[in-house]
Amino acid sequence: MDKTQITQIASQMSTREDLLALLNRIKQDEIRELGFDTDKFYPFTMKHLLYYCNPNHVFHRYHQFKIKKKSGGFRQITAPRNQSFMMLLQTVNEILKAMYSPSDYAMGFTEERSVVTNASVHKGQNYVFNIDLKDFFPSVEQRRVLKRFGAKPFNFSPEIALLLSGLCSMRVKREQADETQTHDLDKEFVYVLPQGAPTSPIITNMICDTLDRRLAGLARRFGLRYSRYADDITFSSMHYVYAEKGEFRKELARIIGSQGFTINDTKTRLQKRGSRQEVTGIIVSDKLNVTKKYVREIRSLLYIWEKYGYSATMAKFLPKYKAEKGHVKKGNPDLTNVLDGKLMYLKMVKGESDFVYARLFEKFQQLVAKDSGGDKKNPYGITYMETVPLLKFEQDKNTEVAIFHKEEGKRYATFEFNGVKQVVSINKDVSQNDEMQKEKLAISNCRNPKGEQFWLIHLVNKVTVYNLKPVDIDELNNDLDSLLST
Repeated sequence: MDKTQITQIASQMSTREDLLALLNRIKQDEIRELGFDTDKFYPFTMKHLLYYCNPNHVFHRYHQFKIKKKSGGFRQITAPRNQSFMMLLQTVNEILKAMYSPSDYAMGFTEERSVVTNASVHKGQNYVFNIDLKDFFPSVEQRRVLKRFGAKPFNFSPEIALLLSGLCSMRVKREQADETQTHDLDKEFVYVLPQGAPTSPIITNMICDTLDRRLAGLARRFGLRYSRYADDITFSSMHYVYAEKGEFRKELARIIGSQGFTINDTKTRLQKRGSRQEVTGIIVSDKLNVTKKYVREIRSLLYIWEKYGYSATMAKFLPKYKAEKGHVKKGNPDLTNVLDGKLMYLKMVKGESDFVYARLFEKFQQLVAKDSGGDKKNPYGITYMETVPLLKFEQDKNTEVAIFHKEEGKRYATFEFNGVKQVVSINKDVSQNDEMQKEKLAISNCRNPKGEQFWLIHLVNKVTVYNLKPVDIDELNNDLDSLLST
């Protein structure tokens, strides 16, 4: 279904049955577009809808975890607990995206806008003034969302507005009991937008429509440029109006407070021309740019890959990289994906024709081609990126590969390197007798047709054993420590 069709149907909804029918139609169409068999389509039920729309059903709706902030400390993320609820929220999100267009000043969570378009608004200004909104998502309560769903462009009926606002909200404990409430539950809990739900970003843009309009008016009054990327608000100008107790700052605080938000004073900063001016992580001067550190990190990763090989870089660097970034993800990060993402971002900021980007991208392509050539791919589409005799692998990495047997004849192996335990698959051609003779075995760092990476033990003659440059562990450690300190 396209946006026009969704909008037409959604604008005529009045009952929970109407909402459920539209949700299932969107879901079925998406399954068809993905090429799956629609005969195996499992529709949402009214039981699903009524259960998940109640924020008091805490356990089966969301789970919480923390990730590290770049600035230190932790950010609490709340994500849907199961796939059924996630799919329901994603389908609701399709309705919201079809019916709502963010303001011209909202640069985050909207199509054809990004951190780059946000930064470009403030290019070449003498002053760049940044503020951050404290506890952005939890500051938006369900009652505000309910009211917004009843207004333009949605004009949902009270029943549908209540269902949708319930789906998109979660129950959290109040920091202080609200003495104005009469019910014990109301005193103890508040219902807010979860940070991590797929519906929360667009809903915050909806709630911030009035905020954007008033801050844009404030910017025009003082001759400034204005943009907002989620909770990151930026003003810029050629002239100075940013005195802490000046009229602009007072009016800014008043508007933000009137909209139910609070300025995070610790993240307020004024950047003057001549110093490094950043907007959402991008340097804004006469042209947009990334930091020198960002380019240096890409260049260093490519250097380590070229000098020491893919598996050595993966085993040694990426656990540290993952710890530095503080992201909690299943499995190990993939060096190729990390670099591809970094290069895509560099291209987005500096442009495809930029000399620095072109050089780094060329080197990246060369390394990918070298480690995934046709001579390293078997008929099943498995790429043997690097292959090392098992004994040499243990010696070079100062580790031991141990093989374990499970029920029904299944087996696997493990080794530990740099404090990280790795699980290894074992080729079916390796017999139990071969397991006792490691000189007959090799280990490969492989990639399946889906791009997923894994380790595999096999007979040494199963694939060509490539001659790798000897790896000096002390030298490798020094290079990596130097890289991580940049």
